[in-house]
Amino acid sequence: MMHTAPIIEFDRVSKVYPSGGGPVTALHDVTLSIAAGEFIALIGPSGCGKSTLMRLIGDLEQPSAGTVRVKAKTPEQARRDRDYGIVFQAPVLYEWRTVRKNVELPLEIMGRPAEQRRERAMSLLRMVGLGDFAQAYPHQLSGGMQQRAAIARALSFSPSILLMDEPFGALDEITRERMQVELLSIWAESEPRPTVIFVTHSIPEAVFLADRVVVMSPRPGRVQRIVTIDLPRPRVFETREAPRFFSLVTEVREALRAVDNGR
Repeated sequence: MMHTAPIIEFDRVSKVYPSGGGPVTALHDVTLSIAAGEFIALIGPSGCGKSTLMRLIGDLEQPSAGTVRVKAKTPEQARRDRDYGIVFQAPVLYEWRTVRKNVELPLEIMGRPAEQRRERAMSLLRMVGLGDFAQAYPHQLSGGMQQRAAIARALSFSPSILLMDEPFGALDEITRERMQVELLSIWAESEPRPTVIFVTHSIPEAVFLADRVVVMSPRPGRVQRIVTIDLPRPRVFETREAPRFFSLVTEVREALRAVDNGR
């Protein structure tokens, strides 16, 4: 579901890592266009380059060949312009800072006034359901609550792009499903709505969350297929019980099976 002009563009991008046993090609000839406000899920076998692709967007890696453009800029310039927030699998909250102070941290680094930081942090904490835990410390929160705090922190400076690398991978299944619903609610309520790049190994998670699921091949990673997810929004718990949800899960699974079989 393309919403507007592309905000992220990969043009014949490859990434090669040096290695003692010879160079390792993580990505090869990837061409992909992502629209502003889109929710994209990346899925594929372990080692297929999903995280590498995301890290190229975030200027955490540089391509070996081809070009990556973010908002018509280099990833480095987009990083300097603070165009994206990042959420990793582990929340990476500072244990000595309260939840509110953790959310405020990017704004503090940017030199925003204290009152502005506090108001923005509290607004986000209320949005993610943690308004009553602003003065708590990370160790006092459950894993799901910590991840919500990490999402709030990533959104603190209103980035236009949100990079999420298996953020729910360490959670139990029930918490994970609840967090998926909450993430979509946070995404829908954010102004402006960010473009989300979401790395996952879970087919149902990818289908539930995304506008499009990008299926990648085994290393060297290529874009093997893109599955458009036409489930209506907002998506709720009952969405997972709809016949169309199951048919899309099957479609993505068969695309992955075809990848494994080399077709």
